[in-house]
Amino acid sequence: MADPRRRHPQNVPGPWFVDDRCISCDTCTDISPEIFGRDEARKAFVHTQLHQDGTLFRAALESCPVEAVGDEADPSSLTTA
Repeated sequence: MADPRRRHPQNVPGPWFVDDRCISCDTCTDISPEIFGRDEARKAFVHTQLHQDGTLFRAALESCPVEAVGDEADPSSLTTA
């Protein structure tokens, strides 16, 4: 589960985020480059919040192999520890 306390520093403000556990697999950026970008180390971050209806964001969240993508509006996507 994604941890909002570990947000990537380049995430734009809003409920959607990528945390620092990103492994640079490109899954989220391949699914939705309209929402996700990559930094110099190829780590993902959210560059656009609430794009369209959120379907592509949700697909990226569910596809992340290390659960580094989170949605603070959806507590089930967040770590509880």
